[in-house]
Amino acid sequence: MKSQKGMATLLVTAMLLVVSLLFSLASYKNTFYQIKRTQNEVLARQAHWRAEGGLECGFAKVNEESDIALITNSNYFNTDCNISGNDIKIDVITLNEYVIQSRNTNGNSAKKISKRFSLAGGRAPGTIKATSNLLLEGSTVMYPDPGFKSGGEYECVIARYAGSIEIKGTVTNAGLHFAYPPYDGFHSNPATWPICKSTNQSVVTDNKIVLGSPKPSVFGDDYIYSANLDPFKDVFHVPKADWKKIRDKSTTTVITGSVNCSSAIASSIAVDSDRIWVEGNCDLGSNANLIQEAITTAGIPGIVLVVQDGILSVNGAQTLSALVYHFKSPESTFMPTVSQWNTMSAGAQLTEAEKLTVGYFQFGAFHPKGGYVMDAPGLTAKIRGSLNFSFNSDVFQDALDDLETINWQEGSWNDF
Repeated sequence: MKSQKGMATLLVTAMLLVVSLLFSLASYKNTFYQIKRTQNEVLARQAHWRAEGGLECGFAKVNEESDIALITNSNYFNTDCNISGNDIKIDVITLNEYVIQSRNTNGNSAKKISKRFSLAGGRAPGTIKATSNLLLEGSTVMYPDPGFKSGGEYECVIARYAGSIEIKGTVTNAGLHFAYPPYDGFHSNPATWPICKSTNQSVVTDNKIVLGSPKPSVFGDDYIYSANLDPFKDVFHVPKADWKKIRDKSTTTVITGSVNCSSAIASSIAVDSDRIWVEGNCDLGSNANLIQEAITTAGIPGIVLVVQDGILSVNGAQTLSALVYHFKSPESTFMPTVSQWNTMSAGAQLTEAEKLTVGYFQFGAFHPKGGYVMDAPGLTAKIRGSLNFSFNSDVFQDALDDLETINWQEGSWNDF
């Protein structure tokens, strides 16, 4: 009987030990789980902050880059930022707008963070930007600045304006076409070429926009009014009041205007300058081809041509790889005169009254590929002739590279 009692005690003790062992194993399993979970959390947070650091490294590298065209190269970040498990790349969203993605792999943890940035806050789209009054005479077909993309379609802006617009004849927004890409890399497949929004592809015949009156409905959303338009800031990234900072930069070539302006500009390009600033009257005449030949010889995409506080006159059908900027400085009292216009090659095409108000005049199908900026408030920019115009921003990008700044876009941070 005593031996049976001992056996029962031993059995109970063994069962208690087994139960204790089971509880201990369960506790250890939970502890191991918590340790593993903590380790994974540490790895995940490390991956997050390394990816965040990669994003900042990428942004800093881009901010110091003198040739923005390089930033989309697949190996661009390899040396400086693709370390500690980071893989950084940049994709183009629209012209001058990019998204930078930083992915970090840390053991079994991976984290991807992205954020958008723009160059100099982003260039406002527009084939023509004008604080001058615009007068277009003749039949004009324009392949526009595509602008921003929304819902698979582009806004395709013809004009961004702060003055009046009068069209005598027809201006046709021809939309986007694979034969006239607005910049390199815009799209690759002609069969799926992008289109403009239907509300942003106007055909306007003999109509006008008068400030203070409603815009006629025939002018679609490809004509954008902006009362506070500052095209100088849009192009050069400083307010118009600081225009001398751009003129006086070592990368800007300043020359004096003349009736032989094309020759003087061509000579400046020959000494490796792609931003030409002309002071006073400038008559390109029928010799803009000299400028184009100089651009081709120099092996550059194009130029930015500024004519300040003077008449800008063009005569004849010519194509020029340039952004043409007619500029009246804020403190200037410049007004054109009859005698000044009488020295210009196209002056005879203006009436006596027009010679007192027209600051820019082109007679013929002059085609500056980089578009027009007519920034002379109170004056008129007149374009007369049958014009087939295709916008291409590549012609002026290099000439403005030294002025670019990089800015994060607020609200674009994403944590995947």
